[in-house]
Amino acid sequence: MSFSANHNSFPKPISVQTDRMDEIDQLGSSFNWMIQQLEDSRKREYEEELLRHRLIANLSHDLRTPLTILRGHINRLNKESISLEGQNSLTEMNLTITRVGDLMDDLLSYTLLTSGKHPFYPTSTDIVRLVRASVAAWYPAFEEKEIQFDVDLPTEVTFYWEADPKWMTRVLDNLFQNILRHAAEGKYTNIVVDVEKELIIVADRGPGMDNSSYEGGSGIGLSTSNYMLKKMKLKADFTSNENGTRVAIGRAQPKVKPEVNSMITEM
Repeated sequence: MSFSANHNSFPKPISVQTDRMDEIDQLGSSFNWMIQQLEDSRKREYEEELLRHRLIANLSHDLRTPLTILRGHINRLNKESISLEGQNSLTEMNLTITRVGDLMDDLLSYTLLTSGKHPFYPTSTDIVRLVRASVAAWYPAFEEKEIQFDVDLPTEVTFYWEADPKWMTRVLDNLFQNILRHAAEGKYTNIVVDVEKELIIVADRGPGMDNSSYEGGSGIGLSTSNYMLKKMKLKADFTSNENGTRVAIGRAQPKVKPEVNSMITEM
């Protein structure tokens, strides 16, 4: 049993002398029955998880056809002579279709992540450079919404995390996307990279995460981001109230300073 605990596996059944079945053999028989039940349970869990992942993948694929048809009808109606109120309704319908498509993408990505099928290539990553590239990519979208983009990025210093650059970019994309969707009314976004503390800080002046719109529309994306961060041994700390939301991304375990590490070694 100690071997199994150390190697994350079930113990192998033990031999039982059925011709005598004394107390020890009865205990062994019960032990073997317990092992079989655990193995059956693990097999069922694996099969159910596999079925759930396949169902989500198929559902995400199958829903795209009706969404495409709906969008086609909306485009056709946009060419017709209808009232301003009707035009506004069509615009909202088009935005909703886009949102549903994004949610399906998030759900599929989360399913692939949790099943270990999403490529993960951690490497020593220049965090300041990565954040700068992400900010540059999102700047036009924030400018279109007339959101002030307050950025504080070092120019001569940086730090490195052992992270997957694509995953880190996806995490930032999710944060920026949530600001556009749920905090645009605050008209302000602050992005800071603290090299000394090794933190990425993203803040807004929206209504906060307690707002029902925020909670209802960002759950899958945040779950995906948190999963990615955990895999990269990072974490995101959220602080939110009616004045805005602040997210600080840093190491899951604080980096030990050299002098502290030296003291631990000496002890």
